[in-house]
Amino acid sequence: MCGRYVMATPASDLVALFEIDEQGEIPAANWNIPPTTTVPIVVEPSPRDDSPPIRRLEPARWGLVPAWADDISVGTRAFNARAETAASKPMFRDAVRERRALVPADGWFEWQKRGESKTPFYIHDDRPLSFAGLYAWWKQPDGTWLLSTTILTTAASGALADIHERMPVVVSPEMRDAWLDPEEDGEAALEAVVAEAGAVAESLAMHEVDRRVGSVREEGPSLIEPAATR
Repeated sequence: MCGRYVMATPASDLVALFEIDEQGEIPAANWNIPPTTTVPIVVEPSPRDDSPPIRRLEPARWGLVPAWADDISVGTRAFNARAETAASKPMFRDAVRERRALVPADGWFEWQKRGESKTPFYIHDDRPLSFAGLYAWWKQPDGTWLLSTTILTTAASGALADIHERMPVVVSPEMRDAWLDPEEDGEAALEAVVAEAGAVAESLAMHEVDRRVGSVREEGPSLIEPAATR
């Protein structure tokens, strides 16, 4: 699973990195993001006419709320989507077909079981990552529209498997365009990013961090410092 991550890269850097055409109001840096938080995502909706597609950086609620949902609380259980079943589950299958997103992240936290305790690790790269995500629009009771997202996960590989059995699907820079393209076959795009996820994960670094990260009340860059250096 991926239940806590970091997004502290400035919006201006994300605009350059992901070649953004337009952006919404992006939330402030956050070193301890839990589900239901507003986070930045990259989307490329199908154009309504013959105009070229527009890539957008938008704020979205982490926890997918599909258009047919009766209540926003559905999203609290849908912050992750298993890549193995997303294309067939009613919650996610429409989004796999045509509403795929990238979720920028500086890194994520995962907890390794050691006997009766759990030890948190921070997993990251030297540049922002992009998780494979899905998005949906939901009409709220007041008539406004809510954009929400979920992060796809797959079986962990390599050293990551020693920490947890699941990991987010990290999309390589070379695969980002195809993943976002709404004209691409969704199931094929999903298979492609999952197929390379293990190789992408092999390049990532990780280190143990303080257990404070387990509390959503804790925030700030000190949370990603190696535990042994504090």
